[in-house]
Amino acid sequence: MERRSLMLAMGGFVGAWGGAAVLGAGPAAAAGTGGPVVDVTAYGAKGDGKADETAAFRSALTALKAVGGPATLLIPPGTYLTGTGLVVGAGATVLAYGARIVRTGDNGGLLKNFDSVTSVTGYRGAGSIAVLGGTWDMRGAAFPAQSDAMGFAHCEGVLVKDCTFVDTPSAHAVELNAVRGAAVVNCVFDGHHPGDGASLTTKEAVQITCATEGNLPAPAYDGTPCEDILVTGCTLRPGTNTGPFGALCGDHWGAKGVTHRRIRVIGNTVEKSGAYGVRAADWQDSVIADNVIGGTASHAIYLNSPQGNALGGITVTGNTLQGIEGGGGITVTVPAGGARHRAVTIGGNTIRSVRGEAGIYASQTDGLTVSRNTVTTTLRTSPTGNCQAIHVQTSPGALVVGNEVSDVQGDGIGVDSAATGALVADNTVSTTTGHGISAGVDGATLRGNRITGAAAHSVRVGGNAAGSLVQGNTVAAVGAGGTAVGVMAGSTDTWLVGNDLTGRGAGVPGIVDSGAGTTSVRNLV
Repeated sequence: MERRSLMLAMGGFVGAWGGAAVLGAGPAAAAGTGGPVVDVTAYGAKGDGKADETAAFRSALTALKAVGGPATLLIPPGTYLTGTGLVVGAGATVLAYGARIVRTGDNGGLLKNFDSVTSVTGYRGAGSIAVLGGTWDMRGAAFPAQSDAMGFAHCEGVLVKDCTFVDTPSAHAVELNAVRGAAVVNCVFDGHHPGDGASLTTKEAVQITCATEGNLPAPAYDGTPCEDILVTGCTLRPGTNTGPFGALCGDHWGAKGVTHRRIRVIGNTVEKSGAYGVRAADWQDSVIADNVIGGTASHAIYLNSPQGNALGGITVTGNTLQGIEGGGGITVTVPAGGARHRAVTIGGNTIRSVRGEAGIYASQTDGLTVSRNTVTTTLRTSPTGNCQAIHVQTSPGALVVGNEVSDVQGDGIGVDSAATGALVADNTVSTTTGHGISAGVDGATLRGNRITGAAAHSVRVGGNAAGSLVQGNTVAAVGAGGTAVGVMAGSTDTWLVGNDLTGRGAGVPGIVDSGAGTTSVRNLV
């Protein structure tokens, strides 16, 4: 990302590394964050990719820890084989531009800030850590035991920048577990191996999770969440001989009652994913913006809580989603028995070629806004499957405003299942094999929309809806056998006011009213 964009992306990022440090850390930063430099080659490492360098790394780490303050571990360009992971302490910088660090056995991750017996609570562990550069090769095909490549837990201030992660076995490239103030910047997540047989679709390249037993390999299991996390400028892709991760970032488990705050996922690229692009699990007051996501097997952006926690204050904006298979573009759901979400804004996204139930789907969300999105070419997964460009359910007072929808194998915009009082206004809908706009809830307002080329009802009021207002809409080029406006049996007290239906086409019915108590005023038919 260019400098100004990255500074804006930092937003509320806090911790030992500020925006200037993130931007300035690069190959020339040989002195790291200050303090002495410990060069692994001074302890016998050759970097020729031939001999095991474990002893040299252990000696260098001992020297690094002996400093007792900020210090830099320098891994010069070369290939280093190691049978031990690097356990770094507070204030450590690992400078590895041009280096390839290769695992030689099932010996866990390549770098972490804790050991298996460390027990700290909250954010009191070793922090103020930076890892800059390097290719971190987990060799998951050869050593398939489940393991993160890098793990950080119970700490504050982590920067992982310009790193490439290769062939991680059945876990995560970077685990942020009970971490506050972390940035993962300009990293490449290149390939994920199924390892011990766990499903690839559940594994995120960057896991943003909380301290729970079974999720963190060292205590304390106090449920501490993550806060102030930035993931930016990263690329997720399949490896040469391996598949992709299941998502760029998120969590697949979580804990009841624990949510993460101020997560920013900005300006990343997902070339291919086994399931999701971004999985916003248990997030509050967070932003997902300006990402390019394609080739996902399921949902591109998925807002959900595995444990049924409420999400809130989420903005999804400026993303480009394309080539999504089998799920949806942007999806907001609640598991059975889960808490309702609040204040979700989905705006200004471009969604192309989605094969699934909806380009945008949102349910059980109070304060939902879906505005200024462009959704084109939404396809069914089966000949009889449900499909809508935008679908809102169980979200009272939802605003669906100013969207552009086209080329849909199904309905353009649908509002139903207790999304009472929804406003669907100033949208443009064209070329749908189903209805243009369909509302099946009480008190819905459908106003100022332009619907062209709907094969069924251009505007449909149904689902036993009461008190709907259909006002100032324009209908054109209705398909053969279609209807400009249809009020279904069971609907009551519908108002049809000032709609222009003159362009509907020859032989196409203007208003078909099977409801009760319908009032029609000043419509052009």
